[in-house]
Amino acid sequence: MSYRKNEGRYARMFSFWALFLLVAYGCFHGGGLSDMMKGWLGDSNQTYVDPFPILGTLKTSTCIALGFWLLIGWIISRILNQKRIANALIDTEAEMEKVTWPTWSETWSGTLAVAAMVTVMFIYLFVVDLGLTKVMMILMGVGGV
Repeated sequence: MSYRKNEGRYARMFSFWALFLLVAYGCFHGGGLSDMMKGWLGDSNQTYVDPFPILGTLKTSTCIALGFWLLIGWIISRILNQKRIANALIDTEAEMEKVTWPTWSETWSGTLAVAAMVTVMFIYLFVVDLGLTKVMMILMGVGGV
């Protein structure tokens, strides 16, 4: 049973799925747990299903990685339902509901203002850099006057 079950639902779900998918990446991405198990098992890495959706082939190493992934998922679920962590996630979600989010037009105008300022700064710094480079070349006697 989870602590304060109906509170902070979205923060808990996001936290769970983010961590769960991160562990999945570590288990099944190249060089991850599944590939390490392939190396350790060698010839005893029996193929059960070929082709297998998403994972390619279902081998002993893949089954071990799947079991580990599900175990870690259960542990993540238990950890996220501990009192301290659950309270932090509940408070985070409550604070996020208080945020006033900008409208699309406000976001777009802010983006354009930032892009314009970056362009102006780029041009200014480029010109100053060219000028300082020219001055340094003259002082060092590399550039002719």
